[in-house]
Amino acid sequence: MANGASCIAGPDGEWVVPPVLHEEKLITATLDFNWVLEERQNFDVAGHYSRPDITQLSVNRDRQGILKQD
Repeated sequence: MANGASCIAGPDGEWVVPPVLHEEKLITATLDFNWVLEERQNFDVAGHYSRPDITQLSVNRDRQGILKQD
């Protein structure tokens, strides 16, 4: 299960170099940094949506009543 294979995964999670099993091998790859920036638009690990200047949670703790309609 954990056989120590070496691999290189791209910023999109797909294999750039798939796992190399049962052999000693030096693996290298050249990645385009723009690819990283493109994928960051799909999954923002820095927490863009947790910025307090953009989102806010408000809780109304006042007792609510039933609106009467005439």
